[in-house]
Amino acid sequence: MSEDLEKRVQELEDILAIQHLKHAYLNACDAKDVQAMIATFVISDCKIDYGPVGSFFHRDDLAKVFQEAACHDYMLESHHAHNPIIKIIDPSHASGHWSLTYNLINTETLSITTLHGEYHDVYQKIENDWLIKETTFSGRSSLNLQIEEELLKVIFAGSP
Repeated sequence: MSEDLEKRVQELEDILAIQHLKHAYLNACDAKDVQAMIATFVISDCKIDYGPVGSFFHRDDLAKVFQEAACHDYMLESHHAHNPIIKIIDPSHASGHWSLTYNLINTETLSITTLHGEYHDVYQKIENDWLIKETTFSGRSSLNLQIEEELLKVIFAGSP
């Protein structure tokens, strides 16, 4: 196999591994599996910026907020990342852009939230595994609904 072909195959394998990483992160969020969620990030010296949710420089700090805010049986969440654009920078660094559609049914407050936005990520390959080094989420639109007497009432629709 030529060196060029080997490089191209490796790049495709890296892109698939990064896609798997992002999906593992989102699935862990939906399953409320804190350990699996934080295992997708570098251990320390990371940058996590989720806007109003907070900014973090260590994955354990994100874990604390996630545990407190999201790990409740009444919060039924569904994260869907799509339209990935992943660029391999070198054998151990990559960047990515993802669109996100997030749905939350809160059975305690009888509310439904749909959020659309974008992730901008930086990935690092450590000991042959890709991990999230930096991630920034920016919301683009939100639809908040209230369930009242088996009817839905629009609370907010627009850009967050």
